[in-house]
Amino acid sequence: MKITLTELPFSLKRNLASFYWLSGEDAILQEEALSLILNKAQEQGFTEKQHFTLTSQFEDPALWQALHNRSLWQDRKILLAHLNAGKLTQKGASHFSECLAGIHSDILLIIQSSKLENNQYQSAWYKAAEARGVFVNLWPLNEREWQKWLTESIKTFELKLDASGIDALLFHCEGNLLAAKNALRSLKLAYADQNIGEAEVLALLTPQGHYTLNQLTDAILQGKGVKAENILQHLSRQGFENNLIIWALLRELRLLTLFSGNPLPTDAELSAYKLWPQRKASLQQAAKRLPYAEWQALFKKALRCDKILKGVLPGEPELILSHLVCTMSTAKTPFAFTLEV
Repeated sequence: MKITLTELPFSLKRNLASFYWLSGEDAILQEEALSLILNKAQEQGFTEKQHFTLTSQFEDPALWQALHNRSLWQDRKILLAHLNAGKLTQKGASHFSECLAGIHSDILLIIQSSKLENNQYQSAWYKAAEARGVFVNLWPLNEREWQKWLTESIKTFELKLDASGIDALLFHCEGNLLAAKNALRSLKLAYADQNIGEAEVLALLTPQGHYTLNQLTDAILQGKGVKAENILQHLSRQGFENNLIIWALLRELRLLTLFSGNPLPTDAELSAYKLWPQRKASLQQAAKRLPYAEWQALFKKALRCDKILKGVLPGEPELILSHLVCTMSTAKTPFAFTLEV
């Protein structure tokens, strides 16, 4: 069975599966999914836990031994495996299938990995495993899911936030789960059992919340110019190198130019980019903001910025980066910029 994080609590209420596979990049979502499963397992008498780190070969003699050593007197145990890849090799798939065959009622196997590659979902091992256990896809939250997540987290921390305090958290954390969770922990320490409004939230929020390049490009594709510019400034304060930022913008501009062309790119032309359906749809929608020629012009400006960063051309890369982010997300050229291609 394949489910999302929001579906996991309802699935656990029905029954505890023999194995769970948690796939996704966000550490907070991984942590929350794992916590839900472990709490349910504890209720059902699983008291022992062993940790394993595996490669795409899914091979570890200690894991094999833990699966097959059975005793009338042993406790029910959880085998937690961290897979340092988003796929299994052919040999790894065979080893994984053998592990599943060894699971019995006193064993709960939990696997954590990065996002599974698309071809893994079509493989024979996945289809066979999906019939026996639960795959939890931990995708980035959309705006509605993010608001629901924050509301539930506030309840979990037992905080008394009024509407203005919640709005302040929504605005300043902007979907960043790690920053939001850190803010909630700080609020719990500072204002336990007290009413919390906007002033209290703003007093504790720190400007150095952790952001990623993916959050920047997501904001751009969603057309959220203010949010994208805010993330760009945060990345700069976090010490992100401009070379990495321009690399991400060039990648998005190359794709946006492709999707704005006529005819649209074929699946064969896009195969090298490994786009999952949701991201492909976001790019197609964002590409409609500007005609092909303007996306091309922006791409050339990004190339110019890259040359400035490498010292080939003179100029101020921070201004061009800001210009690119603003125009890509809003389709409006900032009046302060008159940059030559």
